[in-house]
Amino acid sequence: MAFAEIVEGMGDYSDLGIHDVALKFWLPEPAEKALSELAELNGMSMSESLRQFFVLHCYGLYAFTVMTSALPRLFRDGERARFNRKKAEDDPPNSKRITTYWVPELGKNVAPVKLWIPQRLRKDLQILADHVGIKLSQYLREIVISRLLGHGTLPKRPEMLAAAPNPAAEAWCEDEQVPWREVDYEHYSAALISEHRTQLVENPVDLASKIGRDTD
Repeated sequence: MAFAEIVEGMGDYSDLGIHDVALKFWLPEPAEKALSELAELNGMSMSESLRQFFVLHCYGLYAFTVMTSALPRLFRDGERARFNRKKAEDDPPNSKRITTYWVPELGKNVAPVKLWIPQRLRKDLQILADHVGIKLSQYLREIVISRLLGHGTLPKRPEMLAAAPNPAAEAWCEDEQVPWREVDYEHYSAALISEHRTQLVENPVDLASKIGRDTD
């Protein structure tokens, strides 16, 4: 069978450009750092790099090349909304916005990962994980580490594939609640998974003056 016939059997693959299903797993921090450096060298986001890893794993290089030649942005990220830290014009007078920055806390040397992929790709990855009898999150971790370090005997590979000792890491994979810790803006910006929380509070100076008047 010709390669063209194999790709044709995939049917209309434009649905692979709709990234509407979330994948959550964890990586050892050295692997996450290596992924970040690789993505930067390739001019891609970490999410795009991971999406490419999984597509290549499921469908192979030939199909990937054919699909991305026809639809170059098929596995690329969409436009991201920018976080605006400016004060809103409709804020009450004598108030200020306090923004804090947070990342998931999954334990020492464990980096959380969440990315959006096509539904078909998620289904195919699950089929492959079921075939070898392991959880999808572990299967994804092994794909990433194998893509980064190969299938050989690099010294750090067994260590990176070891299970996380912290139960929060597995809770993250199961989409359960996990602890978050506050970080500075630089750490927030660099993290693959992060969130900001903004609270509107009365200006401390005005609040102190108000308390003084109330006690007179």
